[in-house]
Amino acid sequence: MQPAQDSPAVHDARDRAAARVSAYLYGDVLVLAALIALAPADLTRAKGVTYVLGTAVSTFVAHVLADALGLSIRSGHVTRGVLLHEVRDALPIVSAAVGPALLMVPALTGTWSTSLALDLAVAVTVLRLAALGWVVGRVRGRRPSVRTFAAGLVLAALGWGAALLKYRLTH
Repeated sequence: MQPAQDSPAVHDARDRAAARVSAYLYGDVLVLAALIALAPADLTRAKGVTYVLGTAVSTFVAHVLADALGLSIRSGHVTRGVLLHEVRDALPIVSAAVGPALLMVPALTGTWSTSLALDLAVAVTVLRLAALGWVVGRVRGRRPSVRTFAAGLVLAALGWGAALLKYRLTH
């Protein structure tokens, strides 16, 4: 039996999905900003992989701490179960770095050119951003369509813009 649309179970599921989608976008934008800041030469050493993974892990930790603090203010306390939900909901931040980091390893070992590895890492991250249109559509119960595809392209463009802004302001 499906819960009614206004039931707390549906509301909580949507809230959890919204938190994960938010973390997914946030992680992708910051990883993309980290990738933009790298030069191909950075991929000949561990600097490139470390920079991208460090960005994702530090953002993940900050996100979980911020959410836990916000929850403690709203509810007066945070249980272990609630904290575990927050950790799970923030995992898309870390997942944003996995593909790019793996794509940089062949450059680190000399198997791929550094430019190819960096270009592929950026492309994977932009594709993740573009996929958000489909993800948001699915969370809302919609089938993939031209509209969800277009929304994904808009999100990718906005994410690219946010990453460029972060890069310009910090470098």
